[in-house]
Amino acid sequence: MVAVEETDDLVVLRYLGPPQAGDEAAYLDALERIGAHAGPFALILVLGGVGKLSAAGERAQALWFKRTRADLDRRCSGLVIVRPGFTEGGAEVFRRLWRFPIRIAPNEASARAAVRDFPT
Repeated sequence: MVAVEETDDLVVLRYLGPPQAGDEAAYLDALERIGAHAGPFALILVLGGVGKLSAAGERAQALWFKRTRADLDRRCSGLVIVRPGFTEGGAEVFRRLWRFPIRIAPNEASARAAVRDFPT
């Protein structure tokens, strides 16, 4: 299941299992929505129970990161990742992509509290 919740200053992307047909395409579409969000905004990614992307999906995601990096660095105040078993080592991958603060939270409620600490 892929869902995007957007308000003026917060975007929440949920990509949760169990995997369903069309999830990968919906996820990639959700990334495009995030990239087009007028901002400024904070971002929460809630991920879990889904497998790896296909090779084509990984490539599309990597191209999205590259294409939107500068815009997101300007408009996104920070990212909080909610993912079972996610570690600081995993967060380092994201920190190499963007300059804004990146945090890990154990659940969405904690993530929502954490985004309040990001600069506006």
